[in-house]
Amino acid sequence: MNPVSVEIEDAPLLDSNGEIKQQMDLNFFKAGSAGNSEPFKDMARDVIESLLTAKAKNTILHINIISSERENVSTKFVEEILEKCPALLLQVNAKGDTPLHLAAKFGHFDIVRVLIERAKLAQRGDEELENRIEAFRQMIRMVNNEKNTALHEAVSHGNVDVMKILTREDSDYPYSANNYGKTPLYMAAEYENRSDMLLGLLESRTSASFDMVLALLENSTSVSHEGPNGKTALHAAAMRSYAVYAALPKLLEKKKNLIKETDQYGWTPIQSASNIADKDRKMTALHLAAGKGDA
Repeated sequence: MNPVSVEIEDAPLLDSNGEIKQQMDLNFFKAGSAGNSEPFKDMARDVIESLLTAKAKNTILHINIISSERENVSTKFVEEILEKCPALLLQVNAKGDTPLHLAAKFGHFDIVRVLIERAKLAQRGDEELENRIEAFRQMIRMVNNEKNTALHEAVSHGNVDVMKILTREDSDYPYSANNYGKTPLYMAAEYENRSDMLLGLLESRTSASFDMVLALLENSTSVSHEGPNGKTALHAAAMRSYAVYAALPKLLEKKKNLIKETDQYGWTPIQSASNIADKDRKMTALHLAAGKGDA
């Protein structure tokens, strides 16, 4: 069966009051995916808001942002739809994702920028959202079903430019751990920490991980460092190759106490680094930093 058919040919949707929601017509689905706003121009606001795919509960805004054809992801479409139906800005799908979550995940920088600007307009008096305090920050801080913010999604998928704009817009928010116990800083430190990428990392002085760690530390005033099993961002960085080496002094400057913090096994970052180095007979980033007096 066609994937689109699976999405729209399903049982009626019920809202929180038990009332049937409008299932999305295939033509509307295709229009949203193509970035074509014409079918929605004469449509009432509440009708647009009620259009949802049956299983994923995606709005037409979600559908455009996740379009498989990147050229169809349109700032013009997003702006026009939000002009008619600003409530879609904060509407979540079945996974708890806002449009911002998906734009951050797929690296749509221009869409992220538009969504933030629209949220700021709502803050200044949009009738749908006028009572929301600092609407754009509320949007940035919203978590999905995995407790990921848009920043978690951007870091998880290595979208550095998106991560930078999100941290600049909300620099004083610490960002707590998601369902997997990972903060954005921890995720940035461990990004690309896989054996199949090691050679590529060793051939480059910088990496997405390096860029993200530095940007998080430079743009955020109170970024959290926690990871799973009692680990910190320094534990994750300690097990990296020298591609992330240049970020360690900055990390230790902002988080001096991390050098002594232990995980649930009682290991400090240096002990973790020593274990990895002993197994692989390689120098880790933390060994290099320690050798030069940076740690």
